[in-house]
Amino acid sequence: MSKKYANRYGQKRIDRLCKIVSDELYQKECYLQQGFTARMLAERNGITVRDVSAVTNSCFGGNFSTLLQRLRVRKVCRMLSSKDYENVSCENIALRCGFSNRQSFYNAFHKEYDITPEEYRKQILISSS
Repeated sequence: MSKKYANRYGQKRIDRLCKIVSDELYQKECYLQQGFTARMLAERNGITVRDVSAVTNSCFGGNFSTLLQRLRVRKVCRMLSSKDYENVSCENIALRCGFSNRQSFYNAFHKEYDITPEEYRKQILISSS
């Protein structure tokens, strides 16, 4: 948390805001909703978008959009690795994980893993055989 933000709000408020954001993203998995925004998270919890932004940068190491992308890609990877989804296309899995279109999904996935989702899935299948 930046010193300015920490001095302005105090540690208790910072901890409370981090918990709110964490609960929304990690417990409720709100990032799976297409079009989910910092504004939506803020409005649902009676906090400001500025609070969400500051806490995301401080507690989670990046901006809100980047965090959502990272969480979505990780969820996709878990699904691609699961036998429950072996007959579901990568694109359909991406849509279930909150990506709004194929291109944004492929860009985010490649940025995170430097391979395509299909290559990732093949590697998982080979390693589990």
